[in-house]
Amino acid sequence: MRPALSAALCCLAFSSCTPQADVIISGGMVWTGLSSGAPQKGDVALASGKILAVGDAAQVARYRGPKTESIQADGGLVLPGFTDGHTHFVDGGFQLASVNLRDARTPQEFIHRIKEYAKTLKPGEWIIGGDWDHTLWRGQPLPRHEWIDSVTPNNPAFLSRLDGHEALANAAAMRAAGVTKDTPTPPGGEILRDARTGEPLGIFKDRALDAVGRAIPEPSPEQRDSALARALAFAASLGVTATAHMSASWADLASYRRLERAGRRSTPGVLSPRP
Repeated sequence: MRPALSAALCCLAFSSCTPQADVIISGGMVWTGLSSGAPQKGDVALASGKILAVGDAAQVARYRGPKTESIQADGGLVLPGFTDGHTHFVDGGFQLASVNLRDARTPQEFIHRIKEYAKTLKPGEWIIGGDWDHTLWRGQPLPRHEWIDSVTPNNPAFLSRLDGHEALANAAAMRAAGVTKDTPTPPGGEILRDARTGEPLGIFKDRALDAVGRAIPEPSPEQRDSALARALAFAASLGVTATAHMSASWADLASYRRLERAGRRSTPGVLSPRP
């Protein structure tokens, strides 16, 4: 075989073995996630959601095929997908549709937001989530159930602090859970009480959260699937491409499987079952 022909056949064979990219991102400042080194000007080739190659335009061009989509980064920062190693993913999906109290900067704003959200609900529907942060308020007072009882007369409310270790229950929620001044404080938990009467103030911490949480109706499979889909879309919008879901229930796992079968699960995850 002539050397020239042999070389040509080798080139053809090598070309046919080179995977073709679904997408090539060009003209960006690429940071690969290494612990050292600043972003470098370059291109990135992707296929089936994975990175094929990173390099200059000439190095990446070999992965371009007739169906490859081209994206111009125009000097923007190009990063690998983020992985969140500790999430409560389905709970987060429910929170996205609930009242947002995270940046309520005064008790008055806290109460107003709950009032307006309660107007959107049917009587008896629970108000959960919230993620309030009392350290934003002057003097940092913890909220009490009396703050919100008048604006949530028809809806039990159990509103979590942003760290997930304490929550505020309104009077309707405590009634639904059968909580009274005689309710014992469980080991590993705390129920804040009026120093004079012993009545619960509405704040439940750690293991005491179950005293009210057990009264909250379980969401339907459809509600759980909607929450998961909402969380997946939100994560994708932030560049999060993989998660670890902590304390996942069997119902959560079933929701992941339903969305995967329907082709609606966009983010891979590792589930850590609830003990």
